[in-house]
Amino acid sequence: MYKALKVSMLALLLFLPLFSVVTTRVIDELQLISVIGFDKGGEGAIKGTVSLTSYSVEEATKNTALSAESNSTRALRLKFNSMSSRPLHGGKISSILLEDQLAEGGIFDVLDTYYRDPTVATKAYLSVTNGTTQGLLNVQFPLQSEIGAYLKDMLDHNITQGNLPQSNMHLFMRAYFEKGHDPFLPYLSYSERNLQVDGIALFKQDRLIDTLNLEESFLLKLLTDGYQSGGVLEVRVDEGKHVAVLRELRSDADVHVDLKTRTLFIDVGLRTRLSEYSGGLLEEEKLQHITSETNASLQEGMKQLLQNLQEKEVDPVGFGARQIGKNGLNEEEWYQLYSTLAVDVRVSTHIVESGVSQ
Repeated sequence: MYKALKVSMLALLLFLPLFSVVTTRVIDELQLISVIGFDKGGEGAIKGTVSLTSYSVEEATKNTALSAESNSTRALRLKFNSMSSRPLHGGKISSILLEDQLAEGGIFDVLDTYYRDPTVATKAYLSVTNGTTQGLLNVQFPLQSEIGAYLKDMLDHNITQGNLPQSNMHLFMRAYFEKGHDPFLPYLSYSERNLQVDGIALFKQDRLIDTLNLEESFLLKLLTDGYQSGGVLEVRVDEGKHVAVLRELRSDADVHVDLKTRTLFIDVGLRTRLSEYSGGLLEEEKLQHITSETNASLQEGMKQLLQNLQEKEVDPVGFGARQIGKNGLNEEEWYQLYSTLAVDVRVSTHIVESGVSQ
């Protein structure tokens, strides 16, 4: 018994190193890609630009942009590696940028390679740019240290505290493959001094078809993931003479389609704090008036937004995903029905605190 145990332990010690062999990569020996951008090239080609972050014990963090043009993303990778003194690695990619002109022609072939790449996080941000990504990645913006972290922090902030609905590569691809659901992405613009979020880029399948401004993006956010905290809403009251500012929004939305009446019903609940009011002394009657004006403003805005989406037969909320299969509808039948539905929006605002500055 003791001899058998001794032989087993010896065999375990001999084979243990075989199971513990792990491929390691030393960070000093790699060029880490933090952001990659794609633009429309000439004669059907794709132009790619990578922002590289290199680390060294001797030197500080350094950012470098490389650009190349080819007919496929795989060939671009080979060209990028031929321009680098170290192997390129995508494990640090936090954002993938897509030029609007490229996105109008379809982006699935560009994204598919990176979506299936295990070194690239599926929660990496995707964004559409007004202007070339090559131009953006060659600008040093104020307050920017490393462009990957800068973009990620900006998008994180605009999703959690601003007007952007939740979006990343995984959510985009899920909406792309789901019937009755159209994807969307953040829409960015830039100049030599400034990089900013302009709103939302709407897609039909993988093609850019329209954009929403920040006010419309706010309404879309209320209909999709909503607010858990943060957010700011300015409401014109008293026939536009005064402004009420609502902060710390919390929202939820209930949506359903009544096929008998051919109506799309939207019920939105909003809890918020009134932080500013320009109309002087705030009394209970005035508070009720602000609440009523907020409900009316949001209801009208959402109705106009949804009618605009219906005209374009684009469904970023995913109403159709709830109906296809459930009621015997296929995707084509859903979009034909979707464009004809009446829209009934109801908003219920509850102002939980009204300690305001006037």
